[in-house]
Amino acid sequence: MAELLILHCHTPSCDQVTWLIKGPGVAETFEGTLTEAAQEAKGRRVLVLIPSTEVLITEVKIPTRNRQRLLQAIPFSLENELTEDIDQLHFAAGSIDSDNVTPVIIIARQKLESWLEKLDSAGIETLAIYPDLLCLPLSNDSWSLYHDNHVLQLHSQAHKGFSVDSVNGADFLKLALQQAEEHTPKTLTLYQLKDTASDLDLNTIAPNCEITNVALDSLAQLTALLGNNINEKQQINLLQNEYQRVDKMTLQWKRWLPAAVLGLLFAGLSMILTVQDYFHYEQQSAELNTQIRKTFQQAFPKIKRIVDPKQQMEQQLKALQVGQSGGFAQFTSLFVPTARIIKKSPNTELQNISFRDGQLNLQLTIKELQALEALKKSIEREKLKVEIRSANASGKQVTSQIRISGGQ
Repeated sequence: MAELLILHCHTPSCDQVTWLIKGPGVAETFEGTLTEAAQEAKGRRVLVLIPSTEVLITEVKIPTRNRQRLLQAIPFSLENELTEDIDQLHFAAGSIDSDNVTPVIIIARQKLESWLEKLDSAGIETLAIYPDLLCLPLSNDSWSLYHDNHVLQLHSQAHKGFSVDSVNGADFLKLALQQAEEHTPKTLTLYQLKDTASDLDLNTIAPNCEITNVALDSLAQLTALLGNNINEKQQINLLQNEYQRVDKMTLQWKRWLPAAVLGLLFAGLSMILTVQDYFHYEQQSAELNTQIRKTFQQAFPKIKRIVDPKQQMEQQLKALQVGQSGGFAQFTSLFVPTARIIKKSPNTELQNISFRDGQLNLQLTIKELQALEALKKSIEREKLKVEIRSANASGKQVTSQIRISGGQ
């Protein structure tokens, strides 16, 4: 399955973005511009998180199970509660529950189209757009909050929550707790961005709740928290109706499905023929193993215990070739000039080193991406080939994996 890139726009203008790349064995966060994110988005499925201050999260109760009729009725059922013309708004609906209650997210069409235009202009093909607060982790009898210098977000139930400015956050939270009645949470989990000026005194606001505080060092860490909590089947995607996007990777798989079925049938027939040949070749294999053991005994008569003649012969040959492979010399030719350069590079620390198959693998921390690029060029001037395998910016330093091999 294709890797995911979860892009988090922290402002309506998307001038500040972070993103998380998720895949088998991969979970890395980055910070940069839309253009930089677009380069990483190629070949990956893209989901976008937007500030929840730009949407209204609500619900409707309409007595119908017909999805099409429900979507047509939602704007009119909410018309009296909205200050804007419903024709200027886009309504995204979730799944209907057993009581005919449907969660709804409302956004101005102009805002949604502005985001899509920015993403399309950058070359980012977006499959889904979600309000960020509904991706905060949630558990039974617990509310989750996010707090920084600008906003307080509350995620109280699967598709319920609100986002307000930080100044009025405490008052809105008190009101939400009063209105919760029998649904009052037992636990409040506060995710607070580092260096947030004003503290949120939850012990005073909610004295009967157990409080858990989690510090976030950066916006990238917030994106990782939200991205790792996304369940695409449960989230409400704003890209519905005329804004719906097609997953091209899934579409390509469906096109190849008939060919894949034929391939499996062919593989099955081949397997039947292979089984028929198996017993014939098994006898030949036994005869060949007998010949190999005999040859090994003739070549190395001093070895009496034979377990795996092929492997033992390879070990003996390698023992005869010790000193000829130049493995240590090759390691030295890569490590010595590299270590000299790293030593002279300010704010650079070598964390880990390994040497395999003629390649030197280093893990190091460095002050910034520009310094990493300068270090790469310095090593390349030693006529060595340098490949930056990964670069993860966190706080005021960059953790990077680089691979060095001989000769450009």
